[in-house]
Amino acid sequence: MAGGIVKFTQKIEYWAAANPIIYRAAALYYKDIIQKEVKLAKITNQDQILCIGGGPCPFSAILFHQLTGAKVTAIDNDQNCIQPARQIIHYLGLADSIRILYQDGLSAEIASYTVLHLAAQVAPMAQVLEKIKACASPGTRLLVRKPKDKLQGLYANDYPQFSNEQATYHKKTRNIESTLLFVKEGAYSW
Repeated sequence: MAGGIVKFTQKIEYWAAANPIIYRAAALYYKDIIQKEVKLAKITNQDQILCIGGGPCPFSAILFHQLTGAKVTAIDNDQNCIQPARQIIHYLGLADSIRILYQDGLSAEIASYTVLHLAAQVAPMAQVLEKIKACASPGTRLLVRKPKDKLQGLYANDYPQFSNEQATYHKKTRNIESTLLFVKEGAYSW
């Protein structure tokens, strides 16, 4: 059953990338989540955001830019997601503000970004987090989406447990329970 939400989410995102009506309806699901994440991490137009796990319709990247004016890069390790993601970015007229790259979180150059955003579907989550902890610059804000406990098994099996973080909680109708915020304080501390 692991990965069930990932496949379902991708299917919706493929439809959204191909159909403006489905895009607008599906974007409503994400809008309040992103608004809370922007507020939690105090994101402004001066930030450089990296979304790890962009998918075929990178709602988070699009909404981060639209709500803040920040430059955004979205990466995904599924080659099939890249073309539809680039098409929707082009269709929305955002190609100058949002880059879409075929890359995974383990190979991404993250030091130049001020905000890192991990989708709940990112796998292997624990290894990507270790890379971020080692390579992010001091002051970097890390947003990690945490699924509801009862849906945990539908995501990557290695989703880590967290403590001592700031969080924003999402509506009960969302599959995401909360978004956690970590700020890198020094070379090795979060």
